[in-house]
Amino acid sequence: MDGKSNPTKGGGVSPGTRLAELVKRNRAVIVFGVFILLLPLWAEHIYKGISIDILFIMRLVGVFTIAAVGLNLLMGYAGQVSLGQGAFFGIGAYTSALLTVRAGFPVWLGIALAIAISAAFGLLVAPVLRLKGHYLAMATLGLAIIVFVFLREMTWLTFGNDGVRNIPELALPFTHITGFDLPFIKEKLQRPELYFQFYFIWVVAIVVLALCANLVRSRVGRSMRALHQSEVAAEAMGVNVSAQKIKVFVLSAALGGLAGGIYANLQGYIDPNMFSITLSISILTMVVIGGMESIWGAVAGAAVITFLPKFVEAIPKWVGDAPKWLERYSNYEGIVFGLILILTMVFMPSGITRGLSDMFRYRRSPFMNPFRRKAVE
Repeated sequence: MDGKSNPTKGGGVSPGTRLAELVKRNRAVIVFGVFILLLPLWAEHIYKGISIDILFIMRLVGVFTIAAVGLNLLMGYAGQVSLGQGAFFGIGAYTSALLTVRAGFPVWLGIALAIAISAAFGLLVAPVLRLKGHYLAMATLGLAIIVFVFLREMTWLTFGNDGVRNIPELALPFTHITGFDLPFIKEKLQRPELYFQFYFIWVVAIVVLALCANLVRSRVGRSMRALHQSEVAAEAMGVNVSAQKIKVFVLSAALGGLAGGIYANLQGYIDPNMFSITLSISILTMVVIGGMESIWGAVAGAAVITFLPKFVEAIPKWVGDAPKWLERYSNYEGIVFGLILILTMVFMPSGITRGLSDMFRYRRSPFMNPFRRKAVE
């Protein structure tokens, strides 16, 4: 012994070492958080130049990121196909909206109960997980249709097609702050409400991303991946397959409810048509395009699907005389999403995030880089 203190003596780890490990594990989340923090500094300056309100759209990207992360855990990691994420999104939205409008609950409590009700509903319908493959997909599709019809027809509760109006704005818990109300901040910001909503949503989204990123690296995450590969092999290794399926399904439902609860207070008005089967397909498309079995694929997929219509709408302002079909883009939006989905599955089956990262990582490989292959030949 040299008489020097050993920080790991007795199995202990110094706080500095633990902090360094924590930062290393979450460095991607930290970098992304800094990007989000600084985004308003340049987004406002290019708003007029490109005719796209980046901050305004990024609020929706944050909301759909939360919903897509939940579906990604269920499909990408646990291997359970679902077409019903829009149902939990709608349940969360209506729970928050009705509790704040009809019962006068504070916004934070409405969103919290939206999570709880969505999770409870997910637990209630969890027996569908006994099905597999396309049978499970059809069952969850039926679930989405049932919820949509319920929201439309139960007018005594949901107001039917008239929708729920005058939903309170997003607010911080235990306060009445719905924006940057301080005078010295209002003098600096042209749209304080938009800034508040942007940061409110993305703080929640980044926390969700961090928790899910650590979850998939944990023992639970390893059991989910084992479940995805083979249920028989996972059960032989000691994984409680049935319980694991239910847990990830309820978690996915809770995240869908969280996204829906925030969405309702963000929009200020909702109606059943917002939560039709199209919403479930859109969230599914976000997951597939961004990349299944990738937490960051949810962010990429949500950004692509949310920004694409806005870019198309801005094209006439950029080029002047644009084709007339662009003015009716909403009529063809489903076709465009379908084409993007097909092209992604053909050329980047692992999604945008994994595909681009692999192309960069193996850019010198003739097997991954087609230009390198030609050079070798």
